[in-house]
Amino acid sequence: MNASLPARPSLESLRKQAKRLARDVAAGNVAAIARVRTHLPQFEPPLSQRNAQLVVAREYGFAGWRELIAEVGKRLGSGLEWGIQQAEHLIHDNNVDGLKQLLTEYPALLSWQADAEDGGLLSMATSAFGDAGDADREDWFTRGECAELLIDAGAIPLPDVCEGLLRSRARGLLQLFHSKGLLPRTMKFCAALGDLAGVRAALATHGSDLKSVNEAFSCACRFGHDDVASLLLERSVALDAELGKQIDARTDRASFIKTFAKPGFTQVAELGPWPVFVMEQVWRALHGNDLPAFVADCSANHGC
Repeated sequence: MNASLPARPSLESLRKQAKRLARDVAAGNVAAIARVRTHLPQFEPPLSQRNAQLVVAREYGFAGWRELIAEVGKRLGSGLEWGIQQAEHLIHDNNVDGLKQLLTEYPALLSWQADAEDGGLLSMATSAFGDAGDADREDWFTRGECAELLIDAGAIPLPDVCEGLLRSRARGLLQLFHSKGLLPRTMKFCAALGDLAGVRAALATHGSDLKSVNEAFSCACRFGHDDVASLLLERSVALDAELGKQIDARTDRASFIKTFAKPGFTQVAELGPWPVFVMEQVWRALHGNDLPAFVADCSANHGC
């Protein structure tokens, strides 16, 4: 079989051709075995993926797979630019084997960044354009297996990649990064992990920073660690006595904590827990068409 490489070849299509050849050989397809022996006369089944790729490359007139890939990159433009495009497609499709092969061919992809703050391929694998708070949504939005491959291959996450895990509530990725020793040992990350001992240690050194405590409090709430959230709320109240009075006049501490399963932690850090709590109550009242009752309740409790 002699083939002509298209003017705009697809690396993914070439990989699929090699996989299909390996499957056909495994199934005992006589024509497929003959194709292999044309280029590898001493071949005996089974056919490895590497040898399948070698056969496909030679059928297109190249000495080997690497030479074929180089020609594909040349026809599609800049090698690295093309590699980035391929990586994006492979990560989107959660094609771990394809990504592994691509990294072998283009190791520079591991350190590539679009700009100084961009997380590169690791950001592609971990970014979520919505809340990834449960396993199904995390699988939908993110690509954990690709992220683990990139980490094991040497990709170093920038701070914004780790922050993104908190914003999206990607629990599986948070645990992955923790197991790899990639998360900062700050109060908010300990809170997100439910690490009560780690939070206590952070409070011992940074417990007077109300903004950091409030930020960690919100992280603990968003990730469902009520015991950690309770500890942090008590510290917030110790630093801001007015907060304790406001909560006690309006609700109980456990209910207050449950409110923060949704709001973003940045809001809580910047504004404080009470204004965010009030905004959430107003939103619920508006959507429940019960704003007058909410205003009356606030007035009865000396205002919100």
